[in-house]
Amino acid sequence: MSALLELRGLAKEFPIRSPFLRRRLGTVAAVAGVDLDIAAGETVALVGESGSGKSTLGRMIVRLIEPTRGEIRFRGEDLLQLGARDLRRARRHFQVVFQDPYGALNPRMRIGEALFEPLLVHGLAPGASRAERAERVRAMLAEVGLPAEAAGRYPHEFSGGQRQRIGIARALAPGPDLLVADEPVSALDLSVRAQIVNLLANLQRSRGIAMLFIAHDLALVEQIADRVAVLYLGRIVEEGPAAELLARPLHPYTTSLIAAVPRVRGAGEAKLRRAPSGEPPSASAPPPGCPFHPRCPVVRERCRGERPQLVAAGAARRVACHYPGVAGAAGSFAAPDGTFPPDRRRNL
Repeated sequence: MSALLELRGLAKEFPIRSPFLRRRLGTVAAVAGVDLDIAAGETVALVGESGSGKSTLGRMIVRLIEPTRGEIRFRGEDLLQLGARDLRRARRHFQVVFQDPYGALNPRMRIGEALFEPLLVHGLAPGASRAERAERVRAMLAEVGLPAEAAGRYPHEFSGGQRQRIGIARALAPGPDLLVADEPVSALDLSVRAQIVNLLANLQRSRGIAMLFIAHDLALVEQIADRVAVLYLGRIVEEGPAAELLARPLHPYTTSLIAAVPRVRGAGEAKLRRAPSGEPPSASAPPPGCPFHPRCPVVRERCRGERPQLVAAGAARRVACHYPGVAGAAGSFAAPDGTFPPDRRRNL
């Protein structure tokens, strides 16, 4: 498949400034050189802990944040070279669903107006009559499972899940080819998260659009993604087909993320296994060598001094690890000799 979206060396550094002396003290590399492709009609999940750079990367793709360096190519066109007029033209084809559904909606605008606004901005409904506008809005609401009368109400009159449905309808209104869903369910109750994920999956299939699904919940990712990219400290450390990566992770960080997902053991009993130990290092002062080595259960001397590169690990997989697969299957931190470290064995 040819790539709809191509990221090459994409990076974002934020300055650190003294609040008193008003001088620059250094930089924080929120995203540290990402290469990633998304094909037309494909759903790629971007996963990682809070602070790994997921949302920053998503916002750079739609140019809500300007990259420090790198390339963003959409249908072969470098978005970073576009001026304001050409960028507005291109934005019709890539839209974003935000994490906070209430903050993304104008509280003073009725839902019908909010849904029709993207069509006006992109010149997609010239001369539409009031009846035609109402019909377009009704169709948008029906597509996300909301009644027609919702058009006359305000955002505060809806639940969080309903507001997110409205946000999805608004993002899809201009007919984009790519949807960036920035943790679209993390602010919602557990009871409605699966509903929103299923809605996104169904809309993605019916419309044939591509999607970057940003999340930290691997249980949800498993339901929706064709491919998964794992981000750690602003870098992709593993990438591959979703089913294969989740069943046989190669990077210890991916293994630890999967191990933290609750698993049903029988008779309704669920067990939460150990998440990555320790806190992520500071992005302003990353450790030498592999950035995961201070938390890695199978670290070796080479890991402390040499940064691993993201390289092919089979036909459709990439991993940045000197010893891929050593951590074993999901949730199993096996040492090179097949044994488990004593502090891990009792948690399996």
